[in-house]
Amino acid sequence: MSVPQDFPEVGEIVLATVESVSPSGAWVTLDEYNNLRAFLPESELSRNVVKNIEKALKPKQKILVKIIRADRQKLDIDVSMKQVTLEEQKLKRIEIKKSRWAESVFNIVAKKLGKPNPEKEMKLVSQKYDSLYEGLEDLVEKGPEVFVKVGIDENFAKELYKLASEKIRPSEVSITKIFEIYSPEPDGIEVVKRALKESIDEIKEGNVSIKYISAPRYRVTFYSQNYKDAEKGIKKLAAAISKRLEGKGFLRVVE
Repeated sequence: MSVPQDFPEVGEIVLATVESVSPSGAWVTLDEYNNLRAFLPESELSRNVVKNIEKALKPKQKILVKIIRADRQKLDIDVSMKQVTLEEQKLKRIEIKKSRWAESVFNIVAKKLGKPNPEKEMKLVSQKYDSLYEGLEDLVEKGPEVFVKVGIDENFAKELYKLASEKIRPSEVSITKIFEIYSPEPDGIEVVKRALKESIDEIKEGNVSIKYISAPRYRVTFYSQNYKDAEKGIKKLAAAISKRLEGKGFLRVVE
């Protein structure tokens, strides 16, 4: 008996299809693992008492299950429905929705370019990323060249980038610091306001949020696509403000 390379792990939530139902439980196939068979014991169906499992489950029904036992050598897998929490259900449904959308993007591009199917391209992406959607996220953030590097045709990568960019927005991170900004000038408040406004206008990359706490403290949050750029951005902002306050005030980054 050959052992499959892809095999589920205990605790994993997977989408399954009911194959057959009996009083002792149900046989299901795992959609995400090449339809490997698994057994759903009657005791793992629900937290509530199930009087008739054959009425609760029907063949071809799609269900979410948790892997509770997985013997790779014997290909013996047990699953549970009742151990899947509401939060796990929610997250898994979102994952499935993203996965289906990602597949549709590949299929649309393949059709546009006159290819019979995008199996080759999806396989290349799946070998590098945990999911097609994760791959498309990286594509949108870094550009078509990341897919070209894994072996995808440049035109295909560019079309994927165009289509994926319509829905996926690059992930955003933020760094928050407390700035102490003070000016002893007679119009000190206006000096500080002007320094803040002009400095924000100067910083083109990223987004900045500044909230007044109490004199002379301001909460400054810099948003960017990664922490490295966010750190650079907030330092650049502090330098720009300090430059505009020269001889009129000071800036100190507290935390």
